[in-house]
Amino acid sequence: MPELSRDPNAYIRSSPNKCNLGGVTRTTLETILLCEAANFDVVLVETVGVGQAEHAIVNMVDCMLLLIPPGSGDELQGLKKGVVELADIVAVTKYDKDLMQEARRVKSEYLSATKFIRKKSKHWAPHVNNENNIKI
Repeated sequence: MPELSRDPNAYIRSSPNKCNLGGVTRTTLETILLCEAANFDVVLVETVGVGQAEHAIVNMVDCMLLLIPPGSGDELQGLKKGVVELADIVAVTKYDKDLMQEARRVKSEYLSATKFIRKKSKHWAPHVNNENNIKI
C-alpha cells in the first residue's frame, strides 16, 4: 500500500462505514462512479469485512474477491455467513513457506464447497486460488 500511495495514477481514500450495515459507507457507490468518470481503469474497494449483513458491495462491483487467511480457525466460516456464494474469486492468502500446507488444505476445502454453490451465471463459476502476493 505505501508503494501504491505514491503512484500519481492511484487515488486512495479511506471511508469508514460509520456503523452502516453492508460493509461499506453510504457514499461508496458514488465514489466508485466518480473514479470511473475520472477515467480510472481499475477501482478497488475494500470492505470492513464481510459477514451476514455486509454484502452491499456485491451490487457495486464487477468482480468480488474474497480473501481467506489460512490458520485462522474455522476456514469454512465464510460458507456459514453466505459470503462465498457472492464471491467471483476466492483467494487463500499467505501461500508461503510457513503456511503453505495449511493454505493448500484450505484451498481444497473451498474448492469442494464451491461445487455445491449455485452459479451466478452458466458461464462463470467461482475460482479458488492460493496467493502469496496479489498484484494488480
